[in-house]
Amino acid sequence: MKINTKSLIYATSLTIILATLLTIIAELSKLLKDFLASITGHHWVTKGLFALIIFIAVYFFFASSKDYKECKKEIYSVIAITIVSSLAIFLFFVWHFLSK
Repeated sequence: MKINTKSLIYATSLTIILATLLTIIAELSKLLKDFLASITGHHWVTKGLFALIIFIAVYFFFASSKDYKECKKEIYSVIAITIVSSLAIFLFFVWHFLSK
């Protein structure tokens, strides 16, 4: 099976964004955090499973699309999404820690 780069980039980008949002929202909502914990026993494990499911689903959804010939720009966008998401989680937890 040939890996579809376009599909891989979409799946990676969307998974990072959704995992970031789910992490921040779950920290703000005890109800959501408890729900996530009730599925697997710990909210982080559930988020990891959700991320895996989203990644696989998005990859196969776009797998039949035309692949990129050159994808340097798209790889830079994945890197940017990763940096912005990491910074968002870091700043959220700094704010969360300082506001207590």
